[in-house]
Amino acid sequence: MISSDLRVGFIGAGRAAGALAAGLSERGYPVPAVASRTHASAAALAERIEGCKAVASAQRVAESCDIVFITTPDAAIESVAREVDWPAGVGVAHCCGAESASILDAARVQGAPTGSFHPMQTFTQATRGTDCFAGVTFAIDGSPPLLDVLAEMARALGGRPVEVRPEHRALYHLSGFLACGLMTAQVGRAADLWSVMGFTREQGLEALVPILRGTVDSLEAQGLPGALTGPISRGDLGTVRKHLEAIESYAPSLLPLYCESALGAITLAVEKGGIDGAAEAALRALLEERRASAERVEEVTARSGAGAPIVG
Repeated sequence: MISSDLRVGFIGAGRAAGALAAGLSERGYPVPAVASRTHASAAALAERIEGCKAVASAQRVAESCDIVFITTPDAAIESVAREVDWPAGVGVAHCCGAESASILDAARVQGAPTGSFHPMQTFTQATRGTDCFAGVTFAIDGSPPLLDVLAEMARALGGRPVEVRPEHRALYHLSGFLACGLMTAQVGRAADLWSVMGFTREQGLEALVPILRGTVDSLEAQGLPGALTGPISRGDLGTVRKHLEAIESYAPSLLPLYCESALGAITLAVEKGGIDGAAEAALRALLEERRASAERVEEVTARSGAGAPIVG
């Protein structure tokens, strides 16, 4: 199965499939076939890949390739693995971050080598080729020789393969969600504060994107805890009090989020050496008292059935 002429196919033609197919094709892996729930989406992907054809079924992909990536929505992976009659020697891998190769057991019992191949990256409709995979970590699992094939593919794309144990897949995926999905939600709350000041959310986002880029650059250059900035990093109790007063006046629903995040920042600030024991104690006392107060208010609100105030 390991060959310089390894033919790669895709069942599912979404954003991840488009990025992976383009990247692997650029690195010399033939991508002869793709299938999807709708032929139009498969055809749109195939048009971008040299030598690729949109085929009518998942079975056709399996019959024309040496390794097949199932890139359907996560909930459909097991049913696809079960419905295909896998030819001897064809490897099967899914691209779900939270699941191990075990969800492909229906293919494994037919004799197919199985694995998982998940890039810790987000994709848009415009994502193309290998550039989006440079430096990206790929969580892989499975058994040799397929595991070796997946590792080599990750390296060919410019990424870094790591074997994540099956019992840790949910933790792996959670780490990405905290750093990306929840971060996006938190930026949304930050942008909403601009509407309170008389601006639009779009103007708020425009103001925040440069500082976000700077933060990511700092994280890459300095790591943790070195990239931590802001009032907590320097033990500025007065500014934290002003934050809390502003939250209570204009956006009380943000209080639990602010307190929890700020308490986490204190831990980093101590690790960084930016605050001493007295500053740490004062900050923790203030934030824990306000968090407890917010929890009491939430409990009373829940009992009364009243809605909590929201930003804007």
